[in-house]
Amino acid sequence: MIRFAIFFLVFVLLFFLFKRYKEDKTFTREIAGTLALMLLLIFVYQYKSNKVADRITELLVAFKEGKVLLCHDKDVDKKSFDFESGTMVFISKKIVDIKYPITSCKVKK
Repeated sequence: MIRFAIFFLVFVLLFFLFKRYKEDKTFTREIAGTLALMLLLIFVYQYKSNKVADRITELLVAFKEGKVLLCHDKDVDKKSFDFESGTMVFISKKIVDIKYPITSCKVKK
């Protein structure tokens, strides 16, 4: 949420700069290009963040439904592992120090 506020403030600042110097055509094109590039970067970043979040949600739902996940070529299921939401890892219930990050997993077919 904070990054949206920062982007909004930068956008407003650039908008006022654009209004102030609109007589200079070169400066106008530079500001317009900067705004367009900034909006494109925001869109790409948000798109990728949403994709990762959707993938994590899909894996977590599959784990909670009792499906087996494959993490680092090891089977992860509800009987043997707990999910730690703070660090986003699966922690072994039986063996100490076995942890698999959820981003390294996929649903076993």
